[in-house]
Amino acid sequence: MIAFVEHPEALASFSGNAFACRIRATAAAYGFAHPFARFWVQGRGAALCLLDDVMILDARAGADFDELAAFLPAAGARTVLCSAEAARALPFPRRATGEIMALRERAAPVEEAEILWDPSPRLLYPLLCASQTASFLPPPFEPFYLDLSHRTRHGAARSAAIRAGDSLAACAICSAKTEEAAVLSAVAVRPDVRRRGFGARVVLALAASLPVDTIYIFRASGENEAFYRTLGFTGHSHFAELDVQERNNL
Repeated sequence: MIAFVEHPEALASFSGNAFACRIRATAAAYGFAHPFARFWVQGRGAALCLLDDVMILDARAGADFDELAAFLPAAGARTVLCSAEAARALPFPRRATGEIMALRERAAPVEEAEILWDPSPRLLYPLLCASQTASFLPPPFEPFYLDLSHRTRHGAARSAAIRAGDSLAACAICSAKTEEAAVLSAVAVRPDVRRRGFGARVVLALAASLPVDTIYIFRASGENEAFYRTLGFTGHSHFAELDVQERNNL
């Protein structure tokens, strides 16, 4: 049975993957009193977080997918982010798929004179827009600004950037972190300074600054695998983004 969560202890048993990290980091940042950030558990089988209309699902062995399939649209989710295994058990079409990679072994923190820690999201946003691809569309500015600012103030996010000339050359954003894991949600490099090592430097600097056991990234299928492997990331699992507004005929 799915139950509404009103305290962090209800999520404590969910760990060990990127979905659990994102759910618990969102709870740490927003708490349980906001109508736009809601949380549920299905016993020990699943944890769910709905932020606006996007649901993050951490489904484990024993999850009741029939109940989840009925609950997701009823809760107001338009999109679900979950593991590829969970996606196969749910009756919703896939909007996007990709690989989750993990970084566990990292170099000791190195002082980078050019690194700017937690710069304003106003400075980061133009870099994200310049890095738009078919699989990466920058979010609207206002929700991006408000969310990253709020998470950073509450210790649930961290970002780093490198300046070249009068503007930022590259940035990396960790939008979710707990005591044991973190998720890098964006890496962007200014088009005119690409292939000069700025992206690798900012990712490694940010990774070294995070006191966690594992750092995850969600990588779109067919994109940037070689880049992340050269930095020490290895394959961990696969994810899917589901369109809850449509339903497969299973």
